Amino acid sequence: MITHKKKYGIYHWDTFEQDPEDATLLVAEANTLPEAEKKVQKKYGKRIGGHGADRVDIVDKAGNVVESFQVG
Repeated sequence: MITHKKKYGIYHWDTFEQDPEDATLLVAEANTLPEAEKKVQKKYGKRIGGHGADRVDIVDKAGNVVESFQVG
């Protein structure tokens, strides 16, 4: 469900959460894609990688995932 107000929302998908309502968390918002990418990098840093169990998505206002990151 889209809950962000700015152009891009950054969502953390917790793959171990049992309740789908609690599995998706809006962690930040941004007006531009570069700003959103910087926020992901700042928040997750070295946790970003191919082996992570969780996922962080940058989502536009239409609900399209424009970038996705595996995080551990």
